[in-house]
Amino acid sequence: MLFFHAFTGCDVVSAFCGKGKKSAWQTWDVCDEASGVFSKLSQYPPVVDDEDLKTLEKFVVMMYDRSSTAEGVDDARLDMFARKQRPYEAIPPTRSALKQHVKRAAYQAGCIWSQSTVRQPETQTPANWGWTKKGDLWQIVWTELPPIAESCQQLTKCGCKSECCSRCKCFCFGLTCTALCSCRCEV
Repeated sequence: MLFFHAFTGCDVVSAFCGKGKKSAWQTWDVCDEASGVFSKLSQYPPVVDDEDLKTLEKFVVMMYDRSSTAEGVDDARLDMFARKQRPYEAIPPTRSALKQHVKRAAYQAGCIWSQSTVRQPETQTPANWGWTKKGDLWQIVWTELPPIAESCQQLTKCGCKSECCSRCKCFCFGLTCTALCSCRCEV
C-alpha cells in the first residue's frame, strides 16, 4: 500500500495528470499483477527491475485507457495522441519519465515510509532515486531524455475532417500538416 500511495501521487511524489487515487484504485482492480510490484517496492531496500517497470507501464496504460492493447507507455502515447486525438495532457508519461517517477515513489515508500518505525533507519541518497542535487537543494529528475527542440515545443495537429481551412490549427501556427493530422492535406 505504501508504494501505491506514493506512485499515484503524494506530498513529495508527483501525480499522474488527471488521474487521482480513485481511478488508480479502479485500475488496480483489473490489473492484479501490479499487486506484487506494489508490495515489493513498499519494502526496504526497494529494487526496481525491468519486469517491475513493465508491469507498472501496463498499469499506467490501463489507467489512461482500459481499451488499449499497448503494453508500453510509449506505444500507448503514440496511439492516444495520433489515432485517438487525445490532447497532450491526457496521455501517459514517456517510459523515461515513468522510470524516474517509479524511482521517486520507490524511494519514498521503501526507503522513507517503510522505515518510519525503525529507531535508526538506514538511509540512502536520493541521487539514485530520481533526484539530483543542485547546490544545497534536491531537484526532481523528470526524465533522462533530452529536451525537445525549440521547433517542437508547440505540439499541434489539426482536427480538420477533409481539407484544411483558415481555422486549421497547423495553418494558424504557420506550420504544414503532418502525419499526426487527421486531414487529407498533403504531408
